[in-house]
Amino acid sequence: MTPGIAEHPPRPLSPVRLVRWAAEAKAEAVAGRARGAVVVAADTEVVLDGRVFGKPRDRRQAAEFLRALSGRTHLVYTAIQVIDGRSGCRAQGISRTYVTMRELSASVISTYVRSGEAQDKAGAYAIQGEGRRLVTSIRGPYDNVVGMPMRLLTRLLGECGIPLPAKNPDGLQHYVTTTTRLAPGRSAIRPAGH
Repeated sequence: MTPGIAEHPPRPLSPVRLVRWAAEAKAEAVAGRARGAVVVAADTEVVLDGRVFGKPRDRRQAAEFLRALSGRTHLVYTAIQVIDGRSGCRAQGISRTYVTMRELSASVISTYVRSGEAQDKAGAYAIQGEGRRLVTSIRGPYDNVVGMPMRLLTRLLGECGIPLPAKNPDGLQHYVTTTTRLAPGRSAIRPAGH
């Protein structure tokens, strides 16, 4: 269900408090209309130097976001709010992933923005699509960047006594590797963050 709320907090909030507030507001809005249901809501934001890079308004803003993120490591936060309408249980948590972007030339940014993939994506990129070519490495859960950190969701559902069918939530996550240059023509693959 679409929450149908304005995603603007009543007062300025830090990035972490913003994602928590947004996830909770979405969940409460849906829970009010779907009494007795289990509601899961999430909010994802891209953050660099305390600035939140939400969904770009247009192509111009998408290009601005990508120029700011170019060659830098930023954080992706996803907050999840679970409300069990049957028991009244509420559980919330947050997942964090570090993403390092390549140095992006003006032509790479322009080509990517023209593809249309940047629109409607926090930070103006989709790591699960062509945006993966813009990224050097990630450290943390890949599924947090794509949108739903399953390990966190499993824990929160468990806190409310709601089992998830997956036997191993770690198996639901993707692990990303980065390539490290050893010598000309040779490279070693290592897990990101190691």
